[in-house]
Amino acid sequence: MANTPATDHHDIPAMDYPQHEGTYRGFLTLVRLAIVNMIFVILSLYAFIEAHNAIAGIVLLILSVVVPVGMQLMRRRTA
Repeated sequence: MANTPATDHHDIPAMDYPQHEGTYRGFLTLVRLAIVNMIFVILSLYAFIEAHNAIAGIVLLILSVVVPVGMQLMRRRTA
């Protein structure tokens, strides 16, 4: 029986666990920032539609950009 790509495992490198964990941490950070952003967008939509307060809606929309970026910049860096 010939070695086919499906059965020949000698050329597959070992898994790079530090890279995998770094990618996973990055994914979790992105999800957290997206949740914070969605909260501000929902609050701004409420301010625009239900509360009829355009100024609060605009402020919340600006915060939806500033707060996640600030969270990312202010977080403690780990090696």
